[in-house]
Amino acid sequence: MELQASIDAYFEIVSKDEHSGLYQIELNLLGRVAVQSLTETFSFHPLVRDLDGLVLDDPNTSNHHILLRRHPFEGHVLYLAHDGNSKIVFPSLADFLCAADAAKASGQLLSELHPLVSPHEMDQKAVSHLVRSLVQGTDEGVSVALALIPSMDLSDIDLLAELVQHEDFFVGEAVGEAIAQRPSSVLREVALLCSKHPHPQAARAGAKALLAIGGVSSRSSV
Repeated sequence: MELQASIDAYFEIVSKDEHSGLYQIELNLLGRVAVQSLTETFSFHPLVRDLDGLVLDDPNTSNHHILLRRHPFEGHVLYLAHDGNSKIVFPSLADFLCAADAAKASGQLLSELHPLVSPHEMDQKAVSHLVRSLVQGTDEGVSVALALIPSMDLSDIDLLAELVQHEDFFVGEAVGEAIAQRPSSVLREVALLCSKHPHPQAARAGAKALLAIGGVSSRSSV
């Protein structure tokens, strides 16, 4: 009920037509009917299908913001990037609208106002369970997991080690990049494991994570 109330409030604001047609900043939020229609068009996409998503915008690019309705990501907004890394970028529709207002005020692209670190204040046990089940499934499942790894709080060390050793090197790379963004000495062994990955792309992410952890350790010892 709380999520539905936030959705209703969101569409009430969007209906004022103050966040549409601003293609120069890639801002074109859609009304309820258009969202339903575009979501049906994207129903084939695993991120929309598996995470019960609503496609919120059509900024005349190949990228879209998606409202997620599947636990534990209810209410979060994911950025579906056609040529980049899809990830959750806002914890709520209200935060998404605040970013849209900031883009209008500054003239920046909406995507430039995405936070550097994905939200990760959700049920992490559920996140771990979902990510583990996804990477054990099909290639489409792995593609969904890749978009969720940035929202792990990195406390499930055993799962992180499993992911680093996944046969799809993109999974290990995603873990390395996540650690590099949020380095901690407790993640050193996972980062080291990643740095020894047989694929150079994942290994580079692991090395990057180790370097970031080293920086944290140096600062803490001063």
